[in-house]
Amino acid sequence: MSLLLALILLSGQRLAPSPAITCSRDHLTSFAGRVLAYQRRTDHIFLRVQTDEGTTESFTLRWQKGEDAAKWVLLRGEAFTSEDWKLVETAPSRLRPKMRAIVWVCDDGSRPVIDWRPAEK
Repeated sequence: MSLLLALILLSGQRLAPSPAITCSRDHLTSFAGRVLAYQRRTDHIFLRVQTDEGTTESFTLRWQKGEDAAKWVLLRGEAFTSEDWKLVETAPSRLRPKMRAIVWVCDDGSRPVIDWRPAEK
């Protein structure tokens, strides 16, 4: 777990969103936890997350053919590149063990943003 995330969780404050998240904070919710199920296809990513708060949540991130899903995916709060998939997956659509993520959801109906957190406990 990153030091910043640990300090935020210990202090009981909300997670601070990446600057890449454009939704205003009063309309934003985060779901941080361990990824239980994962599927990546050419037009969507599906996740089921066991949150740190003890709930299980499911998310589907969809995009149009020809769109780059990377604009809705982050790696440790930073921009995601196609090379970063090797840090998230062992093979296409096969997630690395014990993968964590923060899924940012805005109540305006926009797509969720997945912030991958490899090697965090």
